[in-house]
Amino acid sequence: MSTSAATSVGAKRMQSRSERKRISAKAKEAELKNTQITDAESNSKQSKDSAFADKKNVMWVLLSGAMALTFIVMLFLPNTGMGNGMIATYSAMLWCGFFGASLWRYRNGNGWTGFAYGSVIGFTLQFVSQLI
Repeated sequence: MSTSAATSVGAKRMQSRSERKRISAKAKEAELKNTQITDAESNSKQSKDSAFADKKNVMWVLLSGAMALTFIVMLFLPNTGMGNGMIATYSAMLWCGFFGASLWRYRNGNGWTGFAYGSVIGFTLQFVSQLI
C-alpha cells in the first residue's frame, strides 16, 4: 500500500510540474504580448508628446518658412501695409529669423546662429524692398 500511495503522489508531482511549465509558458507569452502592447502605446504617446521638442520635425521648418515667405511677399506688393515702417522691418527680421533657427536646428546646428543669419537676410530683404 505504501508503494502504491508513493507512486500516486509521485505521479501527481510530475503532473503538477508539467502543468507548472505549461502555465509558466502561457504566462510568459501573455507577459510578452502585454509588454509589446505597452511599448507600442508608450511609443505612440511619446511621439505625440515629443513633436514640439523634436529637432528633426520638418513641420517647424515648413511653417516658419511659409510665414517668412508671406511677410516677404507682402514687402514687395504695393498697398499691403507692409512696405514701410518699423513693423515691416521687425516682421521680416523675426520670421526670417524663426525660419533660419528652425532650419539650422533641423540640420543639427545651433538655432541662435540660424536666427542671426535669418534676421540679417530679413533685414536685407526689407531694405531692398524699399529701394524697388
